[in-house]
Amino acid sequence: MSSDGGEPPSGRHSDRAIFRQSGLTGVAAGAGILAGLILDVSIALRFGAGTNTDAFFVASRIPLGLVAVVMAAANQALVPAFRTSLTQRGERSTDRLISMVLAVVLIVGVALVALTAVIAWPLMRVTAPGISTHEVGLAASMVPVVFAMVPLVAIAEVMRAYLNARYAFVAPALMTVVLNGLGAAMILVLPVLDPSFKDIHLVAYAFLAGALAQAVFMVLMAIRRGLRLRPALDLGDTQLRAIGKLCIRPLGAAGLNPVARVGEQLMVSFLPVGSITILNYGYLVVSAVGGTVFFRSVIVALLPRLTDAHNRAGQEEVRRFTGLGIRIMLAISLPLTAYMAVLGLPAAVLVFDRGQFLLSKAELLGAVLAVYSISLVGSAVQRAVLAPFYARLDTRTPLRNALYGVIANLVLLPVLVLPFGIHNKNAIIGVALAYSLAQYVNVAHGWYRLHQTDGNPGRGVLGFTLRLTFASAISALSMLGAYYVFNLGGEARTGDRLGLLIRTPITGLIGLVVLVAVIYLLAGSEIRSWRSLLRRRRPPTGGSGESGKIAADDDASSEPPEPPI
Repeated sequence: MSSDGGEPPSGRHSDRAIFRQSGLTGVAAGAGILAGLILDVSIALRFGAGTNTDAFFVASRIPLGLVAVVMAAANQALVPAFRTSLTQRGERSTDRLISMVLAVVLIVGVALVALTAVIAWPLMRVTAPGISTHEVGLAASMVPVVFAMVPLVAIAEVMRAYLNARYAFVAPALMTVVLNGLGAAMILVLPVLDPSFKDIHLVAYAFLAGALAQAVFMVLMAIRRGLRLRPALDLGDTQLRAIGKLCIRPLGAAGLNPVARVGEQLMVSFLPVGSITILNYGYLVVSAVGGTVFFRSVIVALLPRLTDAHNRAGQEEVRRFTGLGIRIMLAISLPLTAYMAVLGLPAAVLVFDRGQFLLSKAELLGAVLAVYSISLVGSAVQRAVLAPFYARLDTRTPLRNALYGVIANLVLLPVLVLPFGIHNKNAIIGVALAYSLAQYVNVAHGWYRLHQTDGNPGRGVLGFTLRLTFASAISALSMLGAYYVFNLGGEARTGDRLGLLIRTPITGLIGLVVLVAVIYLLAGSEIRSWRSLLRRRRPPTGGSGESGKIAADDDASSEPPEPPI
């Protein structure tokens, strides 16, 4: 049996392999986020932040939320399910299973688009009661187009799950480059070629075209990797029914996030015009930078390993991978919080202050990003402590975890928004704060449940966290000093794009140098151990084939040192 379909070579389970694959996936996902940023900026450039963009984001709120639901379910349920199928049943049986999953996706997707086309107007009215009748009609006219994205993205996510289950991570991470890149190109180029394309409907069609291109790209990548699709659908098939049952709770858990976002929208629709657009950009940026580039890149590398460790009854190995995941997440999220909190305002002005997107809107977006930075550590650690539950196909715990977080978010929302006043443009800061604080309710529940099932997940992490927190705080202080020396706040208020372009990266570089220096002083020997861990080894004598190549790359012949800070 092939190494992909059966027992994976042990080198794939080394800590070095996780670091390497997480890093490569992060770089690929970063390219997708860059394309997504270009897409967001192209929308802001062409249409600004007003009634038209508010209407688009009201129309796309639910379908984009469903896209996130599909992505979460594919990663959390389909990856371990496909991995288990490949290991226990072989490739051809898995191919048939995936073919049936795709058939169900298409049938459900077509039904969803037809239903939403019928109820578009009342759906928009109910989910955004504070916007005008004109905006409701405009949003309703875009509903069928943006909802058509959902089945296309679902197809791509099924393919991504298959590739991740085969330990292929980079090509799936690049799929958002296709979606975002094509969408941005259409929005930037078509109005230049034909002025009739300056209507906001162009954005809806650009998203749809990108989703179609992404689905085609992922199907081709999966076929190239060995997938053999064929028409198949047997609703009584035991494997398909097991997949359906397995996906119910992850879909429900992930579906609670759009519920929370719609709950936010119910209140934000009464705030000043443009608030929906600004909040949407802020949420997209923090979700993309943290969730997609860094956090998800770690989890997609950890989850199949956790699944294999659980299937082999290796409880100690499960605990080791879980602890490693928590350390990696902290090492990413704490410095990232410092960067976004300090540089969120100048970065937002530098990127978004152009075209129809006014300087005042860009400044408000920067403030929202700084508040959203509070959520990064919670979001990162939550993913790490929930991963073992998905690996053992326990979907009940993540569902409850999501429910508690949504309840906390919705309870905090009026408490933190109403004191600003409903007509205050700064009231959306309260929305961002409610979301950020709710993340730590998720962490508390996940940590408690993991402690009950696997023991203390934070064993040996406290010292690591304290050193990293201290280093991140010193880095933030150094960036704040540079912020005031360079007068980044004044340049942001005046829209001095050239000054921001030069001094903002310098400020970030100062923070990075200080961060590295402090960490080195606190844990120099550990850093040298990490460098040794990541160094490429010489392949063992006599190694051959796929297993030999992986062993040369990952060198799992000895237990590597603990990842340091």
